[in-house]
Amino acid sequence: MTSVSDFLAARLRAWDVDRVFGFPGRDTDALVTALSGGRDTPEFVQVRHEESAALMACAHAKLTGGVGCCLAPSGSGALHLLSGLYDAALDRRPVVALVGHQPLPAHGGRRPAIETVPHFTEVSASCEAVFDPAVAGTALDRAFRAALSERGVATLLIPGAVLRAGAPRSPRTTDQSAPVPPRPPLRPPAERDVRRAADVLNAGRRVAVVVGPGAAGASGQVAGLAELLGAGVARTPLARDVLPDDLPYAAGTAGPFGSAVAAALLRDCDTLLLVGAEDLDVRVVPEQARRRIVAVDTDAGDSPWGPDASFAARVTGDAATALETLVPLLHRKSGRRWRADVQRAVREWRAEGHSKAHRFFGMAINPRSVVAELSARLPDRAVVVADSGSAMDWWTRHLELRTGMRAALSGHLATPGAAVAYAVAARLALPERPVIALVGDGAMQAGGMNELITVRRHLERLAGLPPTVFCVLNNEDLSRLTWERRKTAGNPRIPATGEVPAVSYAGYARLLGLPGIRCTRPGQVGDVWEHALAGRGPMLLEFMVDGDTPPDWAEFHGPAGARAPSLTHRAGGLLRRRITASVGGLPGSA
Repeated sequence: MTSVSDFLAARLRAWDVDRVFGFPGRDTDALVTALSGGRDTPEFVQVRHEESAALMACAHAKLTGGVGCCLAPSGSGALHLLSGLYDAALDRRPVVALVGHQPLPAHGGRRPAIETVPHFTEVSASCEAVFDPAVAGTALDRAFRAALSERGVATLLIPGAVLRAGAPRSPRTTDQSAPVPPRPPLRPPAERDVRRAADVLNAGRRVAVVVGPGAAGASGQVAGLAELLGAGVARTPLARDVLPDDLPYAAGTAGPFGSAVAAALLRDCDTLLLVGAEDLDVRVVPEQARRRIVAVDTDAGDSPWGPDASFAARVTGDAATALETLVPLLHRKSGRRWRADVQRAVREWRAEGHSKAHRFFGMAINPRSVVAELSARLPDRAVVVADSGSAMDWWTRHLELRTGMRAALSGHLATPGAAVAYAVAARLALPERPVIALVGDGAMQAGGMNELITVRRHLERLAGLPPTVFCVLNNEDLSRLTWERRKTAGNPRIPATGEVPAVSYAGYARLLGLPGIRCTRPGQVGDVWEHALAGRGPMLLEFMVDGDTPPDWAEFHGPAGARAPSLTHRAGGLLRRRITASVGGLPGSA
């Protein structure tokens, strides 16, 4: 007799789920067994921690555009899953979580189970407990539709008794046809809103564009619009791969830890276009009243200022469709001084980055050089994921992505150790692409080391694929926290809170049976990357880097870019100097 678990496994396949990331437990064993049934069911990928399962599901959704799926048993396993699910919830990625459930005792007494419903209700767009085997299939369909339509987490809490029960032969559970609709329909923008947006943008003299993850399918339209308006373009951290870095007007990442050019661009513009920039940190847009803002979002609630924000113009609908409608209404700017200033500033910013990456003090490896040397050798169609902390600083500053490359990170939650989980998900979802993970030593100890065991578990399968490189930047310090203290309080190091225990990560990889290389000399960085990227299968590279190398944000500006020089001054060469003023901002460009 077909069980509910068998039916759900088949139903997951109907939703185009290729794999379910999870950790087994007694109340979910029936579903895990069903997922191990062969080609007709999704693959069950056992991980070392439930948080990693949710992170992998989120990364899968980010990199494929589909729905990620994870599984955890009840009790502590369910609680562990929660932290990873917040990554999907905050970054707005569709993930379905299947969680074992122990109902609370009906007659009081000692409580042997954790009341998980309130916890999952908070993180989920939809949370449903299933107690009737006859409705399990329809409940799963509702979860997938909720995850897709709300772009968030949908959770099913299913007792082990339900998963082990026979699937009743009824129309609700025997229909295994493809679910309909698989995705919410695209919403066309209102013509009046598009015309209003065109009027505002045509009137602007200094236009800046910020693209977010909502613009992922509109890169061509963004480039065409920027050319017409003579605009500079910045990206949010979650939109790192929406546009290639070789565009002459691409100003880097807009964020509290973003680029100096992006900070100046946002401060000096008189008109700001936001395209799918739901993850923009509003602190980087100083004095909102000084500039006219046009927002293009899928939903009104996607605005980083909230659904009730007032803009000069707002267009609601699919970003690509909206821009295709908007571009024919735009006039090519005759005056190109602003564009010339942007492009000069970008050139000098990149030249400064190249110079900084090739500075060395003593025998210590400059962490900037590690990412710069990778960038110079990055294979076509590579996927590069970064962790939180200083690894993200160098990923943002020195990694130059080309067309067709992908990038991802844990955005709002900035989960330490997420890059290893993201890399595992990328490796399984995109087997034909090279995958590189940039991880700090603190993040590696926070969870990344455990998931290297997952990599080892699949070594035979991964050995023949393009390289999967785990790059550990080892400075034996929580570098991001240290530099935040240096910048705000002038306190360089607090050993109890900043130091990271010394570990040989390459030695640990070799202990697991994975190739591991430790690099201690600056002159060998490029050769080490050449060797790793020329191979196949997984490898760990450990670079002993200088913890006293400051990121850009610790040098020139605060959260709102207040100390960044103006764009015209930057284009004139001021970028090459250390900005020491601590008040106000320099005058905006004309």
